[in-house]
Amino acid sequence: MRLAIVFLVFASVLGFSSGALTVLQQLLDRNDYNLKWKYGTAQTVKYITIHNTANKATAQNEATYLNNRRDNQYISFHYVVDNIHAIQLLPDNTHGWHAGDGSGEGNKASIGVEIAQSTNDNVSLKNAAIENGARLAARLLKRFNFGTDRLRKHQDWSGKNCPHDILGRYGWTTFVNLVQQKMNSGDY
Repeated sequence: MRLAIVFLVFASVLGFSSGALTVLQQLLDRNDYNLKWKYGTAQTVKYITIHNTANKATAQNEATYLNNRRDNQYISFHYVVDNIHAIQLLPDNTHGWHAGDGSGEGNKASIGVEIAQSTNDNVSLKNAAIENGARLAARLLKRFNFGTDRLRKHQDWSGKNCPHDILGRYGWTTFVNLVQQKMNSGDY
């Protein structure tokens, strides 16, 4: 028993995943600033949009930064995920400002998922974050009774090279196949 606990702690420190993803709900504060610049109106979800954060921050650090950000920019996303867990920041039925397409379907009909730590030097940690991102995407696709054809890259909405790590190093097709594998196996 002690050996199993030591292994799980060791595996989580190294960034290895051990199955079902934990999703914490830490919705953005509903203060005047966040209600104006981060919370959108009601949305009917049609897509799941995948992003990379383009930094080394953990999911918790990204969540805290977004909640406290005060630069008069419309920017928000629904989830951020790293090698440990995912954090929900907006309700699924509220549109965010993550796709760069103004009032288009990227922002107004899509759940934004940021995969954190994409510039970390530890490749196994980056890969574990991507795997958890695939778990979260699979869970959301299942929840809405969608197939992987409803996955979108940030790039699809705005042309931005995002999710940069998945597009450049990992491969979009590889990621979509991993999401499908997670959906088929129930590993989400």
